[in-house]
Formats: sequence, C-alpha cells, structure tokens
Amino acid sequence: MSAEEWFARMRHAAPPTEDDVSILWDGTRLDSREKVMAWLAEVEAVREAERSGGRVDDET
Repeated sequence: MSAEEWFARMRHAAPPTEDDVSILWDGTRLDSREKVMAWLAEVEAVREAERSGGRVDDET
C-alpha cells in the first residue's frame, strides 16, 4: 500500500475510541502522554547505545 492510499483510507476512518491505544509486545498500554514519552526515551536510549557500540540488556 502506498502512502497516498494509506492517507486516503485514514481520511475516511472512524474516530478513535477511548480504548484505542497502542499496546507493546509486553502488554504495556501507551494510554497517556507520559507513557508514550517514557517509551520514546527508552527507544532513544537503545538507539544511542547501538550507535555508540554499546549493549542494551532487556530487563524483562
């Protein structure tokens, strides 16, 4: 699907519901701005470690 097709479909999509949130593979629900920002900080830390040649251990 092209970006144009995706945008066209989203223009006609129903509005999100109250429980329409991203859920990570470990079950974490990104249902607030704070949770999203914390997750993005984690992603950035992993990327930075990979750029610097370090290793990031999974704490789960």
